[in-house]
Amino acid sequence: MAGPVLIIEDDADIAEVLRYVLENAHFEARVARTGEEGLSACLDKHNPPSLILLDLLLPGMSGIELCRRLRKESLTRSTPVVIVSAKATEKEIAISQELGVDDYIIKPFSVREVVARVNSILDKNQMVRADR
Repeated sequence: MAGPVLIIEDDADIAEVLRYVLENAHFEARVARTGEEGLSACLDKHNPPSLILLDLLLPGMSGIELCRRLRKESLTRSTPVVIVSAKATEKEIAISQELGVDDYIIKPFSVREVVARVNSILDKNQMVRADR
């Protein structure tokens, strides 16, 4: 069974909307409100996330720093990461691509778009695993 979609978002309203929408689309969803909390949830060996929705502007550890750390860990190196951020400058997008993020969604976002992209990435990952 696939793990939850982990939403790492400090804005409670946005986190709740994402959680609600994903659960209505039949995903298990969890929320972390800081980079440190997100890192801890990502490294949970008993219930690791199948996909991470990551804001860049987080208290404490930034989303970019968190993504760097996730890519160094064997448990999360290949976990899909989707940036969901209002910061959409060329610099942030380029850094995100260098870190190997799977997608970049700009706030404000369409909830349909988020669900479609999550489905697409998870479907693609399942096909890759089946080919191995």
